[in-house]
Amino acid sequence: MPPSLLARNNRAAMLSAGQLRRRYIMALSLIAMLTLATQGVMQVLIADQKYDSRVVNIAGRQRMLGQKITKLTHYLSTAESADEHSRYRQELEDAFSLWQRSHAGLLAGNAEMWLPGRNSDEVTALFADVQPHHEAMVAAVQAILSPAGNATALAEGIARLKEHEADFLSGMSDIVSRYEREANAKVEFARWLEFGLMSITLLVLALTAVFICAPATRRIQRDVDELADREEDLERLFSASPTALLLVSGDQLRILYANQKAIELFGLPLEESSSDTLRTYLGTEHEANRNFITGISAGASVNEHEVVLVDSRGKVFESLVSVRAISFSGQSVLVLGITNISELKSAQLTLEHYATFDELTGLLNRRTGLMVLGKSISRLKRDGGRLTVCFVDLDGLKTTNDNFGHAEGDWLISTVARVLTGGIRSSDAAVRLGGDEFLLILHDCSLDEATRLLGRAEMRLQEIAAAEHKAFPIGFSHGLASYTPERDPTPDELISEADGLMYQAKQERKRRHACS
Repeated sequence: MPPSLLARNNRAAMLSAGQLRRRYIMALSLIAMLTLATQGVMQVLIADQKYDSRVVNIAGRQRMLGQKITKLTHYLSTAESADEHSRYRQELEDAFSLWQRSHAGLLAGNAEMWLPGRNSDEVTALFADVQPHHEAMVAAVQAILSPAGNATALAEGIARLKEHEADFLSGMSDIVSRYEREANAKVEFARWLEFGLMSITLLVLALTAVFICAPATRRIQRDVDELADREEDLERLFSASPTALLLVSGDQLRILYANQKAIELFGLPLEESSSDTLRTYLGTEHEANRNFITGISAGASVNEHEVVLVDSRGKVFESLVSVRAISFSGQSVLVLGITNISELKSAQLTLEHYATFDELTGLLNRRTGLMVLGKSISRLKRDGGRLTVCFVDLDGLKTTNDNFGHAEGDWLISTVARVLTGGIRSSDAAVRLGGDEFLLILHDCSLDEATRLLGRAEMRLQEIAAAEHKAFPIGFSHGLASYTPERDPTPDELISEADGLMYQAKQERKRRHACS
């Protein structure tokens, strides 16, 4: 072979090897860069998701703090001692301070609270809608907590809180929902970005495998595919959720895994209790629990089903549970999201009580009493029968308050209320219309029977006055009006008739007293 031709062949071989090395290095470098880029981007997105999760938690807590502030102002208004008043005031100050700091952090950021303050235009607009209600609630609490605050300021502050609380809570719910949608959008973007970067990496690996190292590439590809499958399973299972999550087997409802919030909620590391089943923490004596187990055992998805749970210490708490069925590691499993609503239910019952009963006497309040009377009249129109209403007005309540103090006046009101309710049947109703006015709704009762009932009540009050050695008179004036379907007066007409008769009786009593 001529020297020139050999040299050209050697140079061609060297060029080919050099090109192969350069391609190999370029492929490895590209793979390394893609891998580093993927990891870097995912780390940034994961860090951002931590901020998003924190923002969602703080925003959700704002709703609970708003409700707690309103509840504490009610407790403050009903405090029975200076120590109790001071404790509620301190709790209100703490909750109010945290509420304000969290609101400001959500708007402008707060490094100490891990709040970035990077709100979207949509969230900013929602905050703008909520801001007037927030400012009104802030002003109301500040007025309540001011050194010059009094009972009037407290009542006005509570009224103002109630006026704006519902709009504030509704607005914060919209904000939380928006935060969650934006966080989920970021998670979805991260998944697609990860998929895109991984696809490019796999393409480079495939080309490298074809031209350089097929066996090693196939092994790497299998490892990458397996890792990708596991990452996707875990991501679907526990992706950025602020609630307690349980992973439960679909057949025996055995608890396979619990996140940290579930461990704290149930009071023990459930992931170490492989023999525990969901039934261990669901009291089967509750019908809602039995229906829940029946539904999920049949594979049904559940959205915010209310159940009663029992933790490892025997503590019972009400919860909302949502269930979704997925495939995980080749088996059918259930993912349970659990939210403890015990405090919310307790607050709801308290509010329902205040909306139904008079706080001082425990009698039905005016609104509820009128509803009861209206329903009773409707039933009499349908079924027949009779009903008597007694309009009762205390004698001398203002004089008692002025001369002996409002504590004695409250005692007088409570005592009369107790005596009146003690003389009626369980099917009857006693109502405090307001101030010193009461209404008795007596079913299947004639005017004579009602008169005798009130006479016994007056005698009982005189006995109590003598036993308690009260320096002020205890008594009441009353008027009676009866309802029959033949007369068919309205509730207001019936009460007005009894009120007029009560007024005549009170004037007659005053005349007799003046003559004597």
